[in-house]
Amino acid sequence: MDKITAEVQSFYEAYPYPPDGRVDCDGYHARLLLSYLQRNVQDSGPVRVLEAGCGRGMNLQAAAEIQSDIDFTGIDVNRVAIAEADRRSAQSGLANLRYRYADLLDRGSLPALQGGYQVILSYGVVHHLSDPLQGLSTLNQLLASQGVIAIMLDGSFGRQPLDRYLQALNIVDPGQRSMDRVPIARALATAAETSLFKGNHWQGTAVTDDIEFADRCLHVHQHSYDIAGLWRLLESAGLRFIRWLEPNDWTIRRLIDDAQLLGHMEALNEVDQYRLIERLFFRPKLTMVVSKRDENVRKPLQAAEVASAWFARSPQLTLEADDARGGVCRLRGRKVDLDGHPLSRQILAQAADWPDGFSGRQLIDRLTLQGNDSQLIIQAVLYLVEHELLFRPHPDSLEQS
Repeated sequence: MDKITAEVQSFYEAYPYPPDGRVDCDGYHARLLLSYLQRNVQDSGPVRVLEAGCGRGMNLQAAAEIQSDIDFTGIDVNRVAIAEADRRSAQSGLANLRYRYADLLDRGSLPALQGGYQVILSYGVVHHLSDPLQGLSTLNQLLASQGVIAIMLDGSFGRQPLDRYLQALNIVDPGQRSMDRVPIARALATAAETSLFKGNHWQGTAVTDDIEFADRCLHVHQHSYDIAGLWRLLESAGLRFIRWLEPNDWTIRRLIDDAQLLGHMEALNEVDQYRLIERLFFRPKLTMVVSKRDENVRKPLQAAEVASAWFARSPQLTLEADDARGGVCRLRGRKVDLDGHPLSRQILAQAADWPDGFSGRQLIDRLTLQGNDSQLIIQAVLYLVEHELLFRPHPDSLEQS
């Protein structure tokens, strides 16, 4: 183990991440992640998911509980966190979840799997490695053909207020160990609340719990990336960008209202649009889905394919009781307009009756019996897929009946 990895290990064993009460498995839905990729493989056995850098394992356990037919493995260099995750997993009795101590930079410590993992998760880990390229290349080696990696790296432009704060901390309190800096770091963060942190992503840093505060302000090693650097990293690791986990954050048309300015921006290539966005808006986290270099983004659904396609309601969708129109719909926490097509609410209500998914033909047959026009049903399905309220699980990764 190299010196930086040892320091990172010691840091996280002192401050095991994530904090209590911070369970969030919205980015852990294996079939949803696989649905973004064009696939023609036939997986034998369950879909296998690896989380590289699982920490205390709370998110992975929550994912395993709601995806009982998918096999989950969590690894981490933090021995304290892995021991805790093992104890919690044993108490839960989950047969589809296991944890293992491993170092991403030590190939021999990693859990080998014939054929590779169809889904790899690595949120907020690679940028703490002494050699991020080696770590990301290793994840590529562990990835199955036509599999996906969901990854989060720190964004350098979005981190600028925090980086300036860290520079100030090093001036005020240079050369101290992380654990000895807490009082002065808290005091300096309090001062930053009305200046550097005011009105941006980092507002509230001064009052976060000890573990979150340490992860933000006392970390011993961290890289960050702009879009150009991120694309170079992916290319060097043999990976290609598939999509952002939250596309709305990176879509020019959703961010800019001025028609003339929008025209100039949309004339740029995709990467240059992202470079503009990271400069105009705070994007402290670059959270994306990537694949091996020779894989392809899934082709858009066509109207002629709806009847024969397989669908499921997005696991990232929540419906909240509200008014007489049928409630508020949220996708990844954001409110979604369901009035774009008159059958949207009706189709989502029907989809709730088929938690394991349904064919387009099943839906069309049911709704036509209720007096709806089949072409209107097809157009509503296209609308819901486009807005990601429905998704298309691959037939090889879901039992269809």
